[in-house]
Amino acid sequence: MTFFWPDINSLGVTMSAGFMGGHGSASVVGSIFTSLGWEDGFTLGLTFATVGIFISISVGMLILQVALKLGLIQSFTSFDKMNEYERKGLVEPQEQSPVMKDTMSSLSVDTFAVHAALVVVVTAFSYVAANYLSGFHDKVQIPTFVTGFLGGMLVRIAAKQTKAQDYLCDGAFKHAAGISTDYLIIFGISAIKITVLAQYLLPMVILATGGVIFTLWLVLWVAPRMLGDDWFEKGIFTWGWLTGTVAMGIALLRIVDPKMRSKVLDDYAIAYVPGSITDIFIISLMPIAMYNGLYWQALAVGVGYLAFVLFIWRFVLNRYQVANA
Repeated sequence: MTFFWPDINSLGVTMSAGFMGGHGSASVVGSIFTSLGWEDGFTLGLTFATVGIFISISVGMLILQVALKLGLIQSFTSFDKMNEYERKGLVEPQEQSPVMKDTMSSLSVDTFAVHAALVVVVTAFSYVAANYLSGFHDKVQIPTFVTGFLGGMLVRIAAKQTKAQDYLCDGAFKHAAGISTDYLIIFGISAIKITVLAQYLLPMVILATGGVIFTLWLVLWVAPRMLGDDWFEKGIFTWGWLTGTVAMGIALLRIVDPKMRSKVLDDYAIAYVPGSITDIFIISLMPIAMYNGLYWQALAVGVGYLAFVLFIWRFVLNRYQVANA
């Protein structure tokens, strides 16, 4: 893409951020590009995120249909097999559960007020810290995503050390994240500028097509050779995650594995810890590198990281599997 459109060598970053990270990562990367002077990057990232959600589900369902015909799966939950509550996106009354639990006496303070205050404090810290750290150099922009992650981690550590975690409800924070994500998607779609899309339409179509083909190759060729048992369940989850969001991957996984026998989410939870650290560096540094034309250096780092992962798979995991066979 850089050889044909040298003035937009940062466009590829908006696709990867929008497809894999969804509207959240797209907003972070778009904000970095905006601060660097390329405002169109914000709209492009949100567009890729929106398109990715539709591709994730529509193509994902086609993959399931093909897998069923090839015998890779025995069955999956179709729309016709869902009950009336599942079709409407509702939870049956007898299966409904509380959003959060009361951890504090209402005589002193409301439980929700404390959790909301912690969310506000971490959010404020992320903005202040990001602005402060970004002020040291004109071309270095620290996204609030990074400082927010660090702020949340510090709060978790402090709560654990002071035994306050016994009075914090993870359900409240989970729903706070869910609310933020839902509104982020709505506002993100509404922030898309049609005039910008018209200007970048051809390279966007080429990039999106290439991204879909590459992801299909990962799911249908790489997955059966690297992921071992239950490779298709792991692959279809990865498809939803890499093109839409983790929620899209879980939705596709529940269709083919409703009882979660494959333990895919357990594997993802373990892998997410080191993966999230890598994501922080990529989201923070890659937009800056690409904007400044350092695409060959960025490619070298990416190839080196890929070689490292392949080395672990070939010489570490394979030996471990053989030893335990």
